[in-house]
Amino acid sequence: MSRVLIILSLLAGTAHADDVFAVCKAESKTAVSGKGKMSIAVYYPDSFPVTTNPIMRNAVGARLATAEKAIIVPNKDVEAARKLVEGRKWNEGGEACTGIAPSLIAVLGLKHTNLATANASVECDAKGACTLNVDLERHGKPTAERWIRYSAPLAGPKDKVETYTATAPKLVAKGEPPSHPTGGLAVTTLPSGKVTTRSDADGALEIDRVMESSPKIADCAPKGRKAGDIRGFWAEWKLSARGTGFQATVNPFGGNRDPANDKAADCLRKAIENMQLSCPRDGRPLTVKTAICL
Repeated sequence: MSRVLIILSLLAGTAHADDVFAVCKAESKTAVSGKGKMSIAVYYPDSFPVTTNPIMRNAVGARLATAEKAIIVPNKDVEAARKLVEGRKWNEGGEACTGIAPSLIAVLGLKHTNLATANASVECDAKGACTLNVDLERHGKPTAERWIRYSAPLAGPKDKVETYTATAPKLVAKGEPPSHPTGGLAVTTLPSGKVTTRSDADGALEIDRVMESSPKIADCAPKGRKAGDIRGFWAEWKLSARGTGFQATVNPFGGNRDPANDKAADCLRKAIENMQLSCPRDGRPLTVKTAICL
């Protein structure tokens, strides 16, 4: 490739990276690194039809581990991470965040760097035939590879733990679950009337999900627009060691000086400076750049 073509390619890449709408359509940075052998933690909600036991849990875990070429996260690791989250800490010797606790996924991901979590549920049809579903989220993978559902018809009564032990080896991959959380994942079209953010900090999925669900940020959207009129902004700000936003500057994309955009930018600046987030992993202030589309 000639030098001119190399320069043009680099410029094209920069222009794409600086397009706030293209950035908003891309993925947030994952909460875990995705490196190394996959580790799977299986979650059974309170609504699960039976009280699980080690034999049943090991049977489900073994099937998933074989299918995903993974290992199962030991329960002691889950409990240790849960304890840290309850104390709003990243590690045993660290300080507590003043705002939001780190997520269990992010804390577990410090040790299990290619973490996946699986939610188990039972679905029954009108005739009483029931299916065990285990929805796996691979937290270090891109959107296209992130979700998979494993399913099998129950091999007996749904109120007997032995049924699930017998069903576990029959679990097979059935494609992406019909519904799952989409915050922070890649999209082809930006949703109208909703906030989408993409930040450049390590593990920014946690930051972006908080920002996207913030009523204060949503309230900054310019009023009286037609459907599909999405505005873009660049925010540069700092995340304190205690988990608060400060020193924010927000500018409309492309220098669009519409008075409504200027008003929205000032509103976004104030919202960011009043945000409560989990503190940075290393306990040091962090400089963040965020694309905001709303």
